[in-house]
Amino acid sequence: MAGAVNTGRHRHPATVGLTRAMALLLALAGAAAMLMLRPAAHGPSASATSTTETFEQAYPGAKAELVKKTTDDGARLTPLFFADAKRFVGTASAEDGAVRFLLVTETGERELRRLPKVNTPEFAGFALDGDLLVWMELTTTPDGPAKTSLWAIDNFAAAPRLITSDTGDVALFDKRDDIVIHDGQLSWISIAPTEEPTTEVRTVALTGGPVDVRQQQGAFSFVGWPWLSSVNTPLDGPVELRNLESEERVVIGVQANELMACSPKWCRAIIISTTGESTIIELLTTDGRKRLRTATGNVAASIVDVALLDRFEVYSRGGGNLTLYDLELNKTVTIAANIGQVASRGPVLWWSTGDNETTQWRVLDLRTLIKS
Repeated sequence: MAGAVNTGRHRHPATVGLTRAMALLLALAGAAAMLMLRPAAHGPSASATSTTETFEQAYPGAKAELVKKTTDDGARLTPLFFADAKRFVGTASAEDGAVRFLLVTETGERELRRLPKVNTPEFAGFALDGDLLVWMELTTTPDGPAKTSLWAIDNFAAAPRLITSDTGDVALFDKRDDIVIHDGQLSWISIAPTEEPTTEVRTVALTGGPVDVRQQQGAFSFVGWPWLSSVNTPLDGPVELRNLESEERVVIGVQANELMACSPKWCRAIIISTTGESTIIELLTTDGRKRLRTATGNVAASIVDVALLDRFEVYSRGGGNLTLYDLELNKTVTIAANIGQVASRGPVLWWSTGDNETTQWRVLDLRTLIKS
């Protein structure tokens, strides 16, 4: 059942200004006595193996799956989120230009939503718990205001239902935990309309109803319930982790020329050389007990989330090669060459090859690598 949606801005984290980031750093400095600082000194305790294996060598029997390219009526299909290698949601255009939001499974495809092209609809912030799928719908109106609403299907055969339109000024980070499902509730991040950087943690029951708003000083994103991680800190800025249930706070110290992102267990440090000719990527545990170098050279992190399944890092290397660094095997594995786009949510990774006319997506459920 459709309903009214709120007026708000779909704020990408990059649009939170530098003044807000600086204010966050000042706030952290002032609170240093209250927090435990865990330094992240350079010099890994262990190094990645120098050998790069093929996917087949590292994971015998495992494989990436081809993704359906077109709908049953021939429209190009763009995948947005995978439950696993066989089930996903994506978008395709209708004959009248409307945007169709589709669920694709092994048994066929089903239209969940159809929105006019004039509203420039987008679907994001996906979360999955069993067969419960949740997402954000972002639209604009002819006079300009943006609208956001939160939707769900209770299983893959159910009809979509509106959970709430009271989403606030939503911040989406293109990561697994843009929405988190916990304790029969949904939580997400919005930006408070304040001069100082302030995060709103918004929570609503899965059944809908009133939205609870809890403010946190600073700019944060979810990194798995109940943890928040600071965002928008400049190069050399520390990362703060906050636990919403225990109120524990941890600050990860950052060295010069180092950009850090963290999950509750692992942090990824990207160290940029002064000449810009080489990059070093290291992983360290948030308790500071372990640090290892996982990649060097012409390399970049391909996704926002750190250490998928607490085991896999995903990197793009010069020449368009997609690689995994497997923390358990302590080796680098080449997945694909000549890649285009790369995306992940939770345990599923997918990527494209080819140009606009020949684009082919492939999907890999990382859980199958652990079983193999």
